Amino acid sequence: MPRELILSGRVQGVFCRYYCDQNARRIGLRGAASNLPDGTVQVLLDSEDDATIERYVKALKENPYDFRFFGSIHHIRINDYNGPIRGDYTF
Repeated sequence: MPRELILSGRVQGVFCRYYCDQNARRIGLRGAASNLPDGTVQVLLDSEDDATIERYVKALKENPYDFRFFGSIHHIRINDYNGPIRGDYTF
C-alpha cells in the first residue's frame, strides 16, 4: 500500500517539494508532494517497501545529499494511503 507523509515545520515556501523530489529520485521512489492549507506538506509515495520509506524519511530529516532546502522539518507523520498518487509536484 502506498504511503502518505505529512511534513510539519517550516516547510512551505522554502523549496520543500523540490527537496522531497530530489531525495525521492536519489532513492528511486516515485510520488507527489503538495502544500496543504494548514501549512504542512503532504508527500505521497508509490511504494510498499518499508525499508525504502524509512531510508527516505531519514534522508528528509538529515539531508545527507546536501540538497538545497531553506526550511526545517520538525515532524513527519506516516500513514497508509489508498488513493491516486497525485499532487502539485510529481516525481
